[in-house]
Amino acid sequence: MSAATVTRAAASTVRRPVSFYTQVRRMGRVFESHPYERFAVTMKAARPDYVKNLTWTAGKVVTYFPIFGAMLGWPVLCKWALDGQIGRL
Repeated sequence: MSAATVTRAAASTVRRPVSFYTQVRRMGRVFESHPYERFAVTMKAARPDYVKNLTWTAGKVVTYFPIFGAMLGWPVLCKWALDGQIGRL
């Protein structure tokens, strides 16, 4: 055998070390179903729950609009509240 063949054969058999965490993660993935796995044909599709979706969205709207309004609108509020008052302070 030539030196190049021996080198290639040795390089192909070298395995890099695998950590314990990687092995445990790989083992755990075997038991998980694929996130995009199709349902069985006999299983009916779930009906949409419009009330639940609407209440969830309304809760987010009630939370986010005042917070972002305060974050983005404080300069306007300060100008309105302190207009002409800065010199007197």
